[in-house]
Amino acid sequence: MNSALFNLIQTQFRQYLREPEILFWSFGFPLLLVWLLGVSFSSQDIPERDIGIVLPATIAEQQKIKQWGTQLAAHEHRINGIINQDHIKRDKLVKVRYRIKYYSDREAVILGLKRGEIQMFIEQNREGKRIHYLDPQDNEALLTYYLLNQPSENAANENLFILETPGLRYLDFLIPGLLAMAIMETCLIGVGWALAEKRLARVTRQMCITPMRKTTFLLAHILACLIINLVEILIIYGFAETYFDIDMQGSFYAFLLLLFTGNICFSGIAVLVASRARKAQTANGLLEVSILVQILLSGIFFSYKHFPQWMANIIEYLPLTLLADNMRKVFIEGADLMQVMPASIALVVVGVMTFLLGMRVFRWY
Repeated sequence: MNSALFNLIQTQFRQYLREPEILFWSFGFPLLLVWLLGVSFSSQDIPERDIGIVLPATIAEQQKIKQWGTQLAAHEHRINGIINQDHIKRDKLVKVRYRIKYYSDREAVILGLKRGEIQMFIEQNREGKRIHYLDPQDNEALLTYYLLNQPSENAANENLFILETPGLRYLDFLIPGLLAMAIMETCLIGVGWALAEKRLARVTRQMCITPMRKTTFLLAHILACLIINLVEILIIYGFAETYFDIDMQGSFYAFLLLLFTGNICFSGIAVLVASRARKAQTANGLLEVSILVQILLSGIFFSYKHFPQWMANIIEYLPLTLLADNMRKVFIEGADLMQVMPASIALVVVGVMTFLLGMRVFRWY
């Protein structure tokens, strides 16, 4: 290896080790994010549905409806109509608990609905009939209504088959997307911000008078980031596999290929984004726009297929979308090397083109 390149890579690692906040944002924050989102969306326990009840005016009616609410919340309720009841391994999948909250009037319960304290509410009319109130565009509210009003066990027809196929959980969809997002953020910050920061600190002004080539200087940042990113992603994957039982159904070599080509792609983009910025505000703004736009559009937290069709046709070719989609192919569809090869080639092409363009317009000071 070129001695100048090797020395520059060593310098980058020393800077990482001397600044604990870099290690936190590279390793600690992604792990914390995976844990928080994983805990939020994992179904480790019996799901709970939050229901509000508006108390009637009379004490007798209040006691009556409170008694009904207490009985409802006292025990777990099993979903009825399941064909394969005797073969279900995760029994918690087909049970539900209700949490009841009482409100004094309509205004208070609607405020609770707006604040997300409940998913729907029940009010008793003058005839003593319980009326359910909910937002029909709220899927959680509709599901709560369905579960609350399902037929009794004896009346239910067995026409529901519970799937326990690996990869169907929302968590299985989320984790590969978070891995792709972590690759992008580490490259854009570890390479892009590092280059901009050196220009702002006038370090690059001093380096441009040395015989060192521009390509050597840029490649040192990219290779150092690649090593950091490799360790970071493997740690996150190991954590997700151990803590959340995330199973990679495809080829591990395909996963490594996507990790490598994703680094090439986003390192090239980072070089281009940071190639001209001369102010901290400019560099920070460009990097934040590059990160946020792709995170919001590329289907990290929800499928981009929900966008209008013409938008989805464009979004599917964004670099982060390519990486996230193919990560999911490896994790939940069982893809091998050949199946992720077209996307890997596209990521490399984007990375090389943006790197060459960034190197061409790169400003030392």
